[in-house]
Amino acid sequence: MTKPPTPLPRLPPWIVDRERIANWFERHAELPLRYLVGSLGTGKTTALVRHLEGLGAGGGYLALKHDEPLQAFRGRLARAFGIEYVPASFESLVAALATLAPRQIALDDLDRAIPETLEEINDLVAAAPAGISFICAARSRAALDAPRLVASGLAAVIDGPGLAFDAGDIARMAELAKVPASPADARALLDDTEGWPLIASWALRDAAKNRRSLAHAYESWRRDNARDLRELLDDELRAAGEEFRRMFRAALRSPGSPEQSERLRVLEGRGLFAYYAGGTYCIYRVARQLDLETPALATAEAEPAKLLVVRMFGRFEAEIGGRRVEWIRRREAQIFKYLLLKPSGTASREELLAVFWPGTESLLATQSLRTASSNIRKALAAIVGYANVDRYYSSRGDISVKLENASIDVRRFTAHVADGDAERECGRSGEALAHYRAAESLYSGELLAGEYPETWYAPRAEMFKSLYIAVLERIAEYLDDAGRSHEALDYAERARRLAADSAASAGPAPQP
Repeated sequence: MTKPPTPLPRLPPWIVDRERIANWFERHAELPLRYLVGSLGTGKTTALVRHLEGLGAGGGYLALKHDEPLQAFRGRLARAFGIEYVPASFESLVAALATLAPRQIALDDLDRAIPETLEEINDLVAAAPAGISFICAARSRAALDAPRLVASGLAAVIDGPGLAFDAGDIARMAELAKVPASPADARALLDDTEGWPLIASWALRDAAKNRRSLAHAYESWRRDNARDLRELLDDELRAAGEEFRRMFRAALRSPGSPEQSERLRVLEGRGLFAYYAGGTYCIYRVARQLDLETPALATAEAEPAKLLVVRMFGRFEAEIGGRRVEWIRRREAQIFKYLLLKPSGTASREELLAVFWPGTESLLATQSLRTASSNIRKALAAIVGYANVDRYYSSRGDISVKLENASIDVRRFTAHVADGDAERECGRSGEALAHYRAAESLYSGELLAGEYPETWYAPRAEMFKSLYIAVLERIAEYLDDAGRSHEALDYAERARRLAADSAASAGPAPQP
Protein backbone atom coordinates (compact mmCIF):
# COMPACT_ATOMS: atom_id res chain seq x y z
CA MET A 1 0.00 0.00 0.00
CA THR A 2 1.45 3.44 -0.92
CA LYS A 3 1.78 6.11 1.70
CA PRO A 4 -0.63 9.05 1.89
CA PRO A 5 0.72 12.23 0.25
CA THR A 6 1.26 14.00 3.60
CA PRO A 7 2.23 12.52 6.98
CA LEU A 8 -0.64 11.76 9.31
CA PRO A 9 -0.65 13.04 12.90
CA ARG A 10 0.92 10.71 15.43
CA LEU A 11 -1.62 8.91 17.60
CA PRO A 12 -1.22 7.98 21.27
CA PRO A 13 -0.62 4.35 22.25
CA TRP A 14 -3.38 1.82 22.87
CA ILE A 15 -5.61 2.90 20.00
CA VAL A 16 -8.22 0.24 19.32
CA ASP A 17 -10.22 -0.43 16.17
CA ARG A 18 -13.75 0.84 16.65
CA GLU A 19 -16.16 -0.93 14.36
CA ARG A 20 -19.00 1.48 15.05
CA ILE A 21 -16.95 4.49 13.85
CA ALA A 22 -15.57 2.56 10.87
CA ASN A 23 -19.13 1.62 9.89
CA TRP A 24 -20.16 5.27 10.06
CA PHE A 25 -17.39 6.24 7.63
CA GLU A 26 -18.34 3.40 5.30
CA ARG A 27 -22.08 4.00 5.48
CA HIS A 28 -21.68 7.62 4.36
CA ALA A 29 -18.81 7.08 1.91
CA GLU A 30 -20.80 8.42 -1.06
CA LEU A 31 -21.53 11.80 0.53
CA PRO A 32 -19.42 14.86 -0.33
CA LEU A 33 -18.90 15.59 3.40
CA ARG A 34 -18.48 13.56 6.54
CA TYR A 35 -18.28 15.94 9.46
CA LEU A 36 -16.83 15.08 12.89
CA VAL A 37 -17.70 17.68 15.50
CA GLY A 38 -17.29 17.74 19.26
CA SER A 39 -15.47 19.22 22.23
CA LEU A 40 -11.78 18.86 22.94
CA GLY A 41 -10.86 15.21 23.42
CA THR A 42 -13.88 13.59 21.80
CA GLY A 43 -11.59 11.64 19.47
CA LYS A 44 -12.21 13.46 16.21
CA THR A 45 -8.61 13.44 14.94
CA THR A 46 -8.03 9.87 16.12
CA ALA A 47 -11.12 8.63 14.26
CA LEU A 48 -10.16 10.61 11.17
CA VAL A 49 -6.55 9.34 11.12
CA ARG A 50 -7.55 5.71 11.73
CA HIS A 51 -9.85 5.95 8.73
CA LEU A 52 -7.14 7.50 6.53
CA GLU A 53 -4.62 4.83 7.53
CA GLY A 54 -6.73 2.31 5.67
CA LEU A 55 -6.93 4.40 2.49
CA GLY A 56 -3.27 4.85 1.63
CA ALA A 57 -2.97 7.11 -1.45
CA GLY A 58 -6.78 7.26 -1.63
CA GLY A 59 -6.83 9.79 1.19
CA GLY A 60 -4.90 12.76 2.48
CA TYR A 61 -4.73 15.04 5.50
CA LEU A 62 -4.34 18.76 6.11
CA ALA A 63 -4.73 20.67 9.40
CA LEU A 64 -5.90 24.27 9.24
CA LYS A 65 -3.73 27.05 10.72
CA HIS A 66 -4.74 30.03 12.83
CA ASP A 67 -5.45 33.19 10.83
CA GLU A 68 -4.06 31.71 7.62
CA PRO A 69 -5.04 33.76 4.52
CA LEU A 70 -7.26 32.01 2.00
CA GLN A 71 -4.62 31.96 -0.73
CA ALA A 72 -2.08 30.42 1.67
CA PHE A 73 -4.62 27.69 2.51
CA ARG A 74 -5.08 26.97 -1.20
CA GLY A 75 -1.32 26.70 -1.61
CA ARG A 76 -0.87 24.25 1.27
CA LEU A 77 -3.84 22.20 0.07
CA ALA A 78 -2.34 22.01 -3.42
CA ARG A 79 1.11 21.01 -2.14
CA ALA A 80 -0.34 18.43 0.24
CA PHE A 81 -2.00 16.64 -2.67
CA GLY A 82 0.73 17.01 -5.26
CA ILE A 83 -0.88 19.75 -7.34
CA GLU A 84 2.02 21.54 -9.02
CA TYR A 85 0.56 25.06 -8.96
CA VAL A 86 -1.39 27.23 -6.54
CA PRO A 87 -4.98 27.67 -7.78
CA ALA A 88 -5.69 31.37 -8.13
CA SER A 89 -9.47 31.10 -7.80
CA PHE A 90 -12.21 28.88 -6.45
CA GLU A 91 -12.98 27.59 -9.96
CA SER A 92 -9.35 26.62 -10.61
CA LEU A 93 -9.19 24.88 -7.21
CA VAL A 94 -12.27 22.80 -8.06
CA ALA A 95 -10.71 21.89 -11.43
CA ALA A 96 -7.41 20.93 -9.76
CA LEU A 97 -9.15 18.75 -7.19
CA ALA A 98 -11.05 16.95 -9.96
CA THR A 99 -7.71 15.62 -11.26
CA LEU A 100 -7.16 13.82 -7.93
CA ALA A 101 -10.29 11.64 -8.06
CA PRO A 102 -10.94 9.29 -6.47
CA ARG A 103 -9.69 10.89 -3.25
CA GLN A 104 -10.89 11.54 0.29
CA ILE A 105 -9.61 14.90 1.58
CA ALA A 106 -9.43 15.28 5.35
CA LEU A 107 -9.38 18.82 6.78
CA ASP A 108 -8.75 19.00 10.52
CA ASP A 109 -9.10 21.82 13.09
CA LEU A 110 -11.55 23.87 11.04
CA ASP A 111 -12.11 26.14 14.05
CA ARG A 112 -8.75 27.77 13.29
CA ALA A 113 -9.76 28.92 9.80
CA ILE A 114 -10.71 32.49 8.94
CA PRO A 115 -14.28 33.11 7.70
CA GLU A 116 -13.22 33.37 4.04
CA THR A 117 -11.58 29.93 4.20
CA LEU A 118 -14.60 28.37 5.89
CA GLU A 119 -16.85 29.87 3.24
CA GLU A 120 -14.65 28.33 0.54
CA ILE A 121 -14.70 24.91 2.22
CA ASN A 122 -18.51 25.08 2.42
CA ASP A 123 -18.62 25.88 -1.28
CA LEU A 124 -16.12 23.11 -2.08
CA VAL A 125 -18.38 20.56 -0.43
CA ALA A 126 -21.36 21.73 -2.47
CA ALA A 127 -19.32 21.76 -5.70
CA ALA A 128 -17.18 18.70 -5.01
CA PRO A 129 -16.13 17.02 -8.29
CA ALA A 130 -17.17 13.41 -8.82
CA GLY A 131 -14.93 11.09 -6.84
CA ILE A 132 -13.84 13.78 -4.36
CA SER A 133 -15.19 13.76 -0.82
CA PHE A 134 -14.26 15.74 2.27
CA ILE A 135 -13.84 14.59 5.85
CA CYS A 136 -13.76 17.58 8.18
CA ALA A 137 -13.26 17.85 11.92
CA ALA A 138 -14.05 20.80 14.19
CA ARG A 139 -14.96 21.58 17.76
CA SER A 140 -17.58 24.12 16.75
CA ARG A 141 -20.69 22.89 14.98
CA ALA A 142 -20.88 26.34 13.38
CA ALA A 143 -17.56 25.97 11.53
CA LEU A 144 -19.47 24.53 8.57
CA ASP A 145 -23.10 25.01 7.62
CA ALA A 146 -23.93 21.48 8.76
CA PRO A 147 -27.74 21.84 9.03
CA ARG A 148 -28.02 23.05 5.41
CA LEU A 149 -25.61 20.42 4.10
CA VAL A 150 -27.32 17.59 5.97
CA ALA A 151 -30.77 18.78 4.89
CA SER A 152 -29.51 18.88 1.29
CA GLY A 153 -28.32 15.29 1.50
CA LEU A 154 -24.69 16.35 1.07
CA ALA A 155 -23.35 15.59 4.55
CA ALA A 156 -23.47 13.32 7.57
CA VAL A 157 -22.47 14.46 11.07
CA ILE A 158 -21.08 12.45 13.98
CA ASP A 159 -20.75 14.33 17.25
CA GLY A 160 -19.53 13.77 20.81
CA PRO A 161 -22.02 11.04 21.82
CA GLY A 162 -21.42 9.24 18.51
CA LEU A 163 -17.64 9.37 19.02
CA ALA A 164 -17.83 8.36 22.69
CA PHE A 165 -16.26 5.15 23.92
CA ASP A 166 -18.38 2.18 24.85
CA ALA A 167 -17.48 -0.43 27.47
CA GLY A 168 -15.96 -2.70 24.81
CA ASP A 169 -13.60 0.07 23.65
CA ILE A 170 -12.43 0.64 27.23
CA ALA A 171 -11.95 -3.08 27.86
CA ARG A 172 -9.85 -3.48 24.71
CA MET A 173 -7.72 -0.45 25.58
CA ALA A 174 -7.15 -1.82 29.08
CA GLU A 175 -6.03 -5.12 27.56
CA LEU A 176 -3.54 -3.36 25.26
CA ALA A 177 -2.22 -1.29 28.18
CA LYS A 178 -1.97 -4.41 30.37
CA VAL A 179 -4.28 -2.84 32.95
CA PRO A 180 -6.25 -5.53 34.83
CA ALA A 181 -9.96 -4.94 34.22
CA SER A 182 -13.19 -6.85 34.61
CA PRO A 183 -16.25 -6.12 32.44
CA ALA A 184 -17.76 -4.37 35.48
CA ASP A 185 -14.65 -2.18 35.79
CA ALA A 186 -14.95 -1.14 32.12
CA ARG A 187 -18.64 -0.31 32.54
CA ALA A 188 -17.87 1.69 35.69
CA LEU A 189 -15.25 3.80 33.92
CA LEU A 190 -17.69 4.29 31.03
CA ASP A 191 -20.35 5.54 33.46
CA ASP A 192 -17.91 7.79 35.35
CA THR A 193 -16.61 9.44 32.17
CA GLU A 194 -19.76 9.26 30.00
CA GLY A 195 -17.46 7.75 27.38
CA TRP A 196 -15.58 11.05 26.89
CA PRO A 197 -12.42 9.68 25.22
CA LEU A 198 -10.15 12.38 26.68
CA ILE A 199 -11.02 11.43 30.25
CA ALA A 200 -11.44 7.66 29.83
CA SER A 201 -8.07 7.26 28.11
CA TRP A 202 -6.39 9.65 30.56
CA ALA A 203 -7.67 7.62 33.52
CA LEU A 204 -6.56 4.42 31.81
CA ARG A 205 -3.05 5.79 31.16
CA ASP A 206 -2.88 6.88 34.80
CA ALA A 207 -3.80 3.36 35.91
CA ALA A 208 -1.14 1.87 33.63
CA LYS A 209 1.55 4.29 34.83
CA ASN A 210 0.81 3.56 38.48
CA ARG A 211 0.30 -0.18 37.88
CA ARG A 212 -3.25 -0.12 39.18
CA SER A 213 -6.23 -2.11 38.02
CA LEU A 214 -9.13 -0.37 36.29
CA ALA A 215 -11.22 -0.65 39.47
CA HIS A 216 -11.57 2.84 40.96
CA ALA A 217 -9.22 4.18 38.24
CA TYR A 218 -11.45 7.20 37.74
CA GLU A 219 -11.33 8.30 41.37
CA SER A 220 -7.54 7.83 41.47
CA TRP A 221 -7.18 9.84 38.27
CA ARG A 222 -9.37 12.67 39.55
CA ARG A 223 -7.43 12.87 42.80
CA ASP A 224 -4.10 13.21 41.00
CA ASN A 225 -5.06 15.11 37.83
CA ALA A 226 -8.01 17.41 38.60
CA ARG A 227 -5.79 20.48 38.62
CA ASP A 228 -4.42 19.70 35.15
CA LEU A 229 -7.95 19.22 33.82
CA ARG A 230 -9.10 22.56 35.29
CA GLU A 231 -6.22 24.34 33.60
CA LEU A 232 -6.94 22.60 30.30
CA LEU A 233 -10.62 23.56 30.38
CA ASP A 234 -9.82 27.11 31.44
CA ASP A 235 -7.34 27.49 28.57
CA GLU A 236 -10.02 26.37 26.10
CA LEU A 237 -12.63 28.73 27.54
CA ARG A 238 -10.16 31.63 27.64
CA ALA A 239 -9.37 31.05 23.97
CA ALA A 240 -13.10 31.05 23.14
CA GLY A 241 -13.51 34.47 24.73
CA GLU A 242 -14.73 35.95 27.98
CA GLU A 243 -18.38 35.81 26.89
CA PHE A 244 -18.28 32.03 26.52
CA ARG A 245 -16.22 31.64 29.68
CA ARG A 246 -18.86 33.49 31.69
CA MET A 247 -21.62 31.49 29.99
CA PHE A 248 -19.93 28.19 30.91
CA ARG A 249 -19.54 29.20 34.55
CA ALA A 250 -23.15 30.43 34.68
CA ALA A 251 -24.34 27.09 33.24
CA LEU A 252 -22.55 25.24 36.03
CA ARG A 253 -23.77 27.51 38.80
CA SER A 254 -27.42 27.82 37.71
CA PRO A 255 -28.45 24.37 36.42
CA GLY A 256 -32.16 24.96 36.94
CA SER A 257 -32.44 28.46 35.54
CA PRO A 258 -34.81 29.29 32.64
CA GLU A 259 -31.83 30.33 30.49
CA GLN A 260 -29.99 27.06 30.98
CA SER A 261 -31.14 25.25 27.85
CA GLU A 262 -30.11 28.15 25.62
CA ARG A 263 -26.71 28.43 27.34
CA LEU A 264 -26.02 24.75 26.81
CA ARG A 265 -27.17 24.92 23.20
CA VAL A 266 -24.68 27.70 22.53
CA LEU A 267 -21.87 25.93 24.39
CA GLU A 268 -22.51 22.68 22.51
CA GLY A 269 -22.48 24.55 19.22
CA ARG A 270 -19.08 26.00 20.11
CA GLY A 271 -17.65 22.67 21.23
CA LEU A 272 -17.23 23.86 24.84
CA PHE A 273 -17.67 20.69 26.91
CA ALA A 274 -21.38 20.26 26.27
CA TYR A 275 -23.16 17.61 24.21
CA TYR A 276 -26.65 16.81 22.94
CA ALA A 277 -28.22 13.43 23.70
CA GLY A 278 -31.73 12.11 24.18
CA GLY A 279 -33.23 15.50 23.28
CA THR A 280 -31.30 17.29 26.04
CA TYR A 281 -28.20 19.47 26.19
CA CYS A 282 -25.76 18.46 28.92
CA ILE A 283 -22.34 19.50 30.24
CA TYR A 284 -19.89 16.65 30.67
CA ARG A 285 -20.17 15.44 34.25
CA VAL A 286 -16.42 15.64 34.80
CA ALA A 287 -16.55 19.36 33.99
CA ARG A 288 -19.57 19.85 36.26
CA GLN A 289 -17.65 18.37 39.17
CA LEU A 290 -14.96 21.06 39.05
CA ASP A 291 -15.14 23.78 41.66
CA LEU A 292 -15.83 27.31 40.41
CA GLU A 293 -15.15 29.55 43.37
CA THR A 294 -12.68 31.94 41.67
CA PRO A 295 -12.71 33.84 38.34
CA ALA A 296 -10.61 30.99 36.95
CA LEU A 297 -12.31 27.65 36.63
CA ALA A 298 -11.15 26.73 40.13
CA THR A 299 -8.65 27.57 42.78
CA ALA A 300 -5.38 25.77 42.28
CA GLU A 301 -5.87 23.47 45.25
CA ALA A 302 -9.64 22.88 45.01
CA GLU A 303 -10.50 19.23 45.44
CA PRO A 304 -13.22 17.94 43.09
CA ALA A 305 -16.24 16.25 44.58
CA LYS A 306 -16.02 12.48 44.70
CA LEU A 307 -18.74 10.76 42.73
CA LEU A 308 -21.84 9.44 44.46
CA VAL A 309 -22.53 6.10 42.78
CA VAL A 310 -26.03 4.70 43.26
CA ARG A 311 -27.48 1.34 42.24
CA MET A 312 -31.25 1.07 42.33
CA PHE A 313 -31.74 -1.92 40.06
CA GLY A 314 -31.63 -4.96 42.32
CA ARG A 315 -30.46 -4.26 45.85
CA PHE A 316 -30.08 -0.56 46.69
CA GLU A 317 -26.52 0.61 47.29
CA ALA A 318 -24.98 4.08 47.52
CA GLU A 319 -21.26 4.76 47.82
CA ILE A 320 -18.93 7.75 47.58
CA GLY A 321 -15.35 7.21 46.50
CA GLY A 322 -15.77 3.46 46.94
CA ARG A 323 -17.09 3.79 50.53
CA ARG A 324 -20.63 2.62 51.18
CA VAL A 325 -23.11 5.07 52.74
CA GLU A 326 -24.35 3.59 56.04
CA TRP A 327 -27.83 4.84 56.83
CA ILE A 328 -28.81 5.46 60.44
CA ARG A 329 -32.41 4.37 59.92
CA ARG A 330 -34.44 2.82 57.12
CA ARG A 331 -36.55 5.97 56.74
CA GLU A 332 -33.54 8.12 55.72
CA ALA A 333 -32.61 5.63 52.99
CA GLN A 334 -36.21 5.68 51.73
CA ILE A 335 -36.25 9.47 51.45
CA PHE A 336 -32.93 9.41 49.63
CA LYS A 337 -34.25 6.83 47.14
CA TYR A 338 -37.40 8.88 46.64
CA LEU A 339 -35.35 11.97 45.77
CA LEU A 340 -33.16 9.98 43.38
CA LEU A 341 -36.25 8.95 41.42
CA LYS A 342 -37.47 12.54 41.04
CA PRO A 343 -36.59 14.09 37.65
CA SER A 344 -34.71 16.97 39.29
CA GLY A 345 -33.62 15.11 42.43
CA THR A 346 -35.76 17.58 44.40
CA ALA A 347 -38.98 17.41 46.42
CA SER A 348 -40.76 19.98 48.55
CA ARG A 349 -41.08 19.42 52.28
CA GLU A 350 -44.86 19.27 51.89
CA GLU A 351 -44.53 16.45 49.32
CA LEU A 352 -42.20 14.42 51.55
CA LEU A 353 -44.52 14.87 54.55
CA ALA A 354 -47.49 13.65 52.51
CA VAL A 355 -45.61 10.59 51.22
CA PHE A 356 -43.79 9.43 54.35
CA TRP A 357 -45.92 10.76 57.23
CA PRO A 358 -49.49 10.74 55.90
CA GLY A 359 -52.06 11.47 58.56
CA THR A 360 -49.44 12.42 61.14
CA GLU A 361 -49.96 15.60 63.18
CA SER A 362 -48.24 18.48 61.39
CA LEU A 363 -45.70 19.51 64.05
CA LEU A 364 -44.68 15.91 64.74
CA ALA A 365 -44.33 15.11 61.04
CA THR A 366 -42.25 18.26 60.47
CA GLN A 367 -39.92 17.36 63.34
CA SER A 368 -39.59 13.81 61.99
CA LEU A 369 -38.58 15.15 58.57
CA ARG A 370 -36.06 17.50 60.21
CA THR A 371 -34.53 14.58 62.12
CA ALA A 372 -34.43 12.39 59.00
CA SER A 373 -32.74 15.16 57.03
CA SER A 374 -30.15 15.62 59.77
CA ASN A 375 -29.47 11.87 59.76
CA ILE A 376 -28.96 11.90 55.96
CA ARG A 377 -26.35 14.62 56.41
CA LYS A 378 -24.64 12.60 59.15
CA ALA A 379 -24.50 9.50 56.94
CA LEU A 380 -22.89 11.46 54.10
CA ALA A 381 -20.58 13.42 56.41
CA ALA A 382 -19.16 10.15 57.75
CA ILE A 383 -17.55 9.76 54.31
CA VAL A 384 -16.97 13.27 52.94
CA GLY A 385 -17.01 15.48 56.05
CA TYR A 386 -19.67 18.04 56.95
CA ALA A 387 -17.94 20.74 54.89
CA ASN A 388 -18.64 18.75 51.70
CA VAL A 389 -22.15 17.43 52.36
CA ASP A 390 -23.73 20.28 50.38
CA ARG A 391 -22.07 18.91 47.28
CA TYR A 392 -24.44 15.93 47.50
CA TYR A 393 -27.47 16.94 49.54
CA SER A 394 -29.31 20.16 50.37
CA SER A 395 -32.08 20.78 52.88
CA ARG A 396 -32.27 24.55 52.49
CA GLY A 397 -35.77 25.23 51.18
CA ASP A 398 -36.77 22.22 49.10
CA ILE A 399 -34.85 19.00 49.81
CA SER A 400 -32.65 17.67 47.03
CA VAL A 401 -29.85 15.35 45.97
CA LYS A 402 -27.21 17.12 43.83
CA LEU A 403 -27.47 15.07 40.65
CA GLU A 404 -24.43 16.73 39.06
CA ASN A 405 -22.19 14.78 41.48
CA ALA A 406 -24.09 11.51 41.19
CA SER A 407 -24.05 8.54 38.85
CA ILE A 408 -27.37 6.67 39.11
CA ASP A 409 -28.04 3.46 37.21
CA VAL A 410 -31.75 4.14 36.59
CA ARG A 411 -30.97 7.51 34.99
CA ARG A 412 -28.24 6.07 32.81
CA PHE A 413 -30.62 3.26 31.82
CA THR A 414 -33.41 5.59 30.70
CA ALA A 415 -30.91 7.85 28.91
CA HIS A 416 -29.56 4.89 26.90
CA VAL A 417 -33.10 3.74 26.05
CA ALA A 418 -34.04 7.25 24.89
CA ASP A 419 -30.85 7.57 22.84
CA GLY A 420 -31.40 4.11 21.35
CA ASP A 421 -34.95 5.04 20.36
CA ALA A 422 -33.71 8.28 18.77
CA GLU A 423 -31.06 6.44 16.75
CA ARG A 424 -33.64 3.79 15.79
CA GLU A 425 -36.00 6.51 14.58
CA CYS A 426 -33.20 7.87 12.36
CA GLY A 427 -32.43 4.42 10.96
CA ARG A 428 -28.99 4.16 12.59
CA SER A 429 -29.18 0.54 13.67
CA GLY A 430 -25.58 0.17 14.87
CA GLU A 431 -25.81 3.17 17.16
CA ALA A 432 -29.25 2.13 18.42
CA LEU A 433 -28.05 -1.40 19.21
CA ALA A 434 -25.06 -0.02 21.15
CA HIS A 435 -27.38 2.04 23.36
CA TYR A 436 -29.79 -0.85 23.90
CA ARG A 437 -26.88 -3.12 24.86
CA ALA A 438 -25.69 -0.51 27.36
CA ALA A 439 -29.20 -0.27 28.84
CA GLU A 440 -29.37 -4.06 29.09
CA SER A 441 -26.10 -4.19 31.06
CA LEU A 442 -27.42 -1.66 33.59
CA TYR A 443 -30.66 -3.50 34.39
CA SER A 444 -29.36 -5.96 37.00
CA GLY A 445 -32.75 -6.64 38.56
CA GLU A 446 -36.08 -4.97 39.23
CA LEU A 447 -36.09 -1.52 40.81
CA LEU A 448 -35.31 -1.84 44.54
CA ALA A 449 -35.74 -5.60 44.38
CA GLY A 450 -36.24 -7.31 47.72
CA GLU A 451 -37.83 -4.29 49.38
CA TYR A 452 -41.46 -4.03 50.40
CA PRO A 453 -43.32 -2.65 47.35
CA GLU A 454 -44.51 0.79 48.41
CA THR A 455 -46.84 3.02 46.45
CA TRP A 456 -44.19 5.69 45.80
CA TYR A 457 -41.95 3.41 43.74
CA ALA A 458 -43.96 0.31 42.71
CA PRO A 459 -45.36 1.94 39.52
CA ARG A 460 -41.86 3.02 38.54
CA ALA A 461 -40.59 -0.53 39.02
CA GLU A 462 -43.18 -1.75 36.51
CA MET A 463 -42.30 1.08 34.12
CA PHE A 464 -38.60 0.17 34.20
CA LYS A 465 -39.43 -3.51 33.69
CA SER A 466 -41.56 -2.65 30.66
CA LEU A 467 -38.71 -0.58 29.23
CA TYR A 468 -36.30 -3.46 29.80
CA ILE A 469 -38.63 -5.90 28.01
CA ALA A 470 -38.80 -3.48 25.08
CA VAL A 471 -34.98 -3.26 25.06
CA LEU A 472 -34.69 -7.04 24.85
CA GLU A 473 -37.22 -7.15 22.02
CA ARG A 474 -35.36 -4.47 20.05
CA ILE A 475 -32.01 -6.21 20.52
CA ALA A 476 -33.66 -9.42 19.28
CA GLU A 477 -34.88 -7.60 16.16
CA TYR A 478 -31.44 -6.22 15.33
CA LEU A 479 -29.74 -9.56 15.92
CA ASP A 480 -32.28 -11.29 13.70
CA ASP A 481 -31.70 -8.70 10.96
CA ALA A 482 -27.96 -9.38 11.25
CA GLY A 483 -28.49 -13.11 10.69
CA ARG A 484 -27.73 -14.04 14.31
CA SER A 485 -30.97 -15.92 14.75
CA HIS A 486 -29.88 -18.11 17.67
CA GLU A 487 -29.02 -15.07 19.81
CA ALA A 488 -32.15 -13.30 18.62
CA LEU A 489 -34.32 -16.20 19.79
CA ASP A 490 -32.65 -16.14 23.20
CA TYR A 491 -33.41 -12.43 23.64
CA ALA A 492 -36.96 -12.82 22.38
CA GLU A 493 -37.57 -15.69 24.81
CA ARG A 494 -36.21 -13.67 27.74
CA ALA A 495 -38.53 -10.81 26.83
CA ARG A 496 -41.49 -13.19 26.50
CA ARG A 497 -40.85 -14.81 29.92
CA LEU A 498 -40.51 -11.45 31.66
CA ALA A 499 -43.71 -10.16 30.05
CA ALA A 500 -45.56 -13.31 31.06
CA ASP A 501 -44.28 -13.12 34.64
CA SER A 502 -45.25 -9.47 34.83
CA ALA A 503 -48.75 -10.17 33.55
CA ALA A 504 -49.18 -13.10 35.96
CA SER A 505 -48.15 -11.10 38.99
CA ALA A 506 -50.12 -7.97 38.09
CA GLY A 507 -52.84 -7.14 40.55
CA PRO A 508 -54.75 -3.94 41.15
CA ALA A 509 -52.45 -1.11 40.11
CA PRO A 510 -51.00 0.66 43.17
CA GLN A 511 -51.74 4.37 43.39
CA PRO A 512 -48.67 6.62 43.12
